[in-house]
Amino acid sequence: AEHTLALMFALARHVPQANRKLVNGEWDRGFKGVELTGKTLGVVGLGNIGAVVAERAHGLHMKVIGFDPVVNSERARELGVELLPLDDVVKQADFITVHTPMLPETKHIIGKQAFENCKPGMRLINCARGGLVDEAALLEALNSGKVAGAALDVYEKEPPEKGSPLVNHPKVVCTPHLGASTIDAQVKVAEIICSNVGNFLTGKDYVGRVN
Repeated sequence: AEHTLALMFALARHVPQANRKLVNGEWDRGFKGVELTGKTLGVVGLGNIGAVVAERAHGLHMKVIGFDPVVNSERARELGVELLPLDDVVKQADFITVHTPMLPETKHIIGKQAFENCKPGMRLINCARGGLVDEAALLEALNSGKVAGAALDVYEKEPPEKGSPLVNHPKVVCTPHLGASTIDAQVKVAEIICSNVGNFLTGKDYVGRVN
């Protein structure tokens, strides 16, 4: 969730582009970003990570709308999220962040139709799974100016091809799948592993069991 917010800030304020200019000896103060306060954030997928992103976006005084077919209205109220159909989220959001699992029905959930219907100047963040976003359609939307920018931590092919037009696009902020790459996260993983070894030896159920 924190990496999503980091990329959203970087995208909104052109941080990587400005940094590159300064490193190259150019004092360019022409970068005009946008503020997050008062903007509408569309969260596609309100599971564990999407819910935390929504919660923290409220701290930035953003309006949060969301789409998730398995989340009920009571849970949405707890999160302070207005549940809407995906088409309405796409049409209203200034920023869209994707947090669904990668399933056959979610492949390219943000694709050509979404980019055609989105709010002009929308900015997209994907720290979930590469296949959730149709990269060819995203590139087309960036080139047309319909989408103002994108921040990506995941890709349809990892690593992406060298010289990828999407990775090298001036409106795109990229990181190499670093969403869980923190010291804190790795410590938590180690703690869960140790806990599960102990649970196995004592006949208890496992933490994080999926089947």
